[in-house]
Amino acid sequence: SKISSASRRDLSGPDDETSTGIGTFQLLVPRPRFGNDASGPDHAGLDDEVRDFSRVRLAVPSGSRDTAEAARINSRSLQEALDDGKDLVLSPGIYHLEDSLAVGRDGQVILGLGYATLVSPPGGRPCVRVLSGVRGARVAGVMLEASPADADGAGPGRPAGAAGGASSLLEWGDPTSDDPGDPRDPGALSDVFARVGGDRRDVAPVDAMVRIHSGNVYGDNLWLWRADHVALAEGEEANFPEISRRYRQTVKGECKARNGLVVTKNAVNVTMVGLAVEHATEDQTIWDGEDGKVYFYQCELPYDANETFATDGRVGYRIGPNVKRHAAYGLGIYSNFRDHDVRVPTAIAHPGILSREQGAGDGGGIELRNVFTVKLDNMGGIESVVNGRGPGVTDETPRGMPLRCRDVGCGE
Repeated sequence: SKISSASRRDLSGPDDETSTGIGTFQLLVPRPRFGNDASGPDHAGLDDEVRDFSRVRLAVPSGSRDTAEAARINSRSLQEALDDGKDLVLSPGIYHLEDSLAVGRDGQVILGLGYATLVSPPGGRPCVRVLSGVRGARVAGVMLEASPADADGAGPGRPAGAAGGASSLLEWGDPTSDDPGDPRDPGALSDVFARVGGDRRDVAPVDAMVRIHSGNVYGDNLWLWRADHVALAEGEEANFPEISRRYRQTVKGECKARNGLVVTKNAVNVTMVGLAVEHATEDQTIWDGEDGKVYFYQCELPYDANETFATDGRVGYRIGPNVKRHAAYGLGIYSNFRDHDVRVPTAIAHPGILSREQGAGDGGGIELRNVFTVKLDNMGGIESVVNGRGPGVTDETPRGMPLRCRDVGCGE
């Protein structure tokens, strides 16, 4: 599916708050497409579901200068609309939240315009939670941002209100519920960005930026970013002026985010098209659900890692040990270890059931195509591409040169 979009059509309509002099606002919700019909964009939108704005809340962020009050106002007004079965269209702005936005109706839409920013509530709770059992929900066009550090100690190890004991910025489903989803009515995440740090370094820690527990969720253009640089505080000087005098470069212990994307074991048949995960402090992506598919993956390991990142076996992409079927195409894992000579054993880890080795073809196994690593700059690097196979970085490896794995053990 493609993203939901709000458009204005030159049609006559009733005089209400969504009417204009040239027509009426409508929310166009693309329907899922399958088989040969699913290839390429459908700009005509002839099959879109058209929803008038009587069932849409066009939101603006609270203008209160008191952040806590603004969070209460935003959460109350947005959740009331969702509970009433309405879709949300978020006008550009920053929406501080007191509690997670719970999407509880089939087909419900949250659509941000101009990359509306949702700032996570305290206690390790996500900005958005799609409830288990909901079919066909859409979340699109939003930035999910970790909240400023607060006094309640939320984050890894002490997530006061997090789902399943782990803090996040978005939760799809429930870690305690077995929800296979609906392949004919999948959920969709489109143009969703997440960041931990950026405008500041004193942010609440996050276990995983996005966690998916329900099956049949489709992602299109996700960028999950732990900040590698942040804005300078008033009067602060850059800590690495040779890199940039305009920003502070993040160092170990700042902007804590363990993982970017986690797909748990009950999340079957999850697909990602255009996924970027950068700089998390442990595994960047963990995929434990069966029949996952990824088309294009871009990943940078953390610049500020030390040697324990390698000795703990951290990777850029991990397929869980019990997964039997997974396919990923076009995976690039990059290193730029600025502070320490880190030698990561491998970029991608999987349980070793390769479809070609099994002779299973498309019927099972792990299939990886066009996978490579790159040393962008500085020290250390990645010593193999997949499960210890494929070329590794040496002291003579040119910066920026892809090291491709063509060994059968890499899935080529």
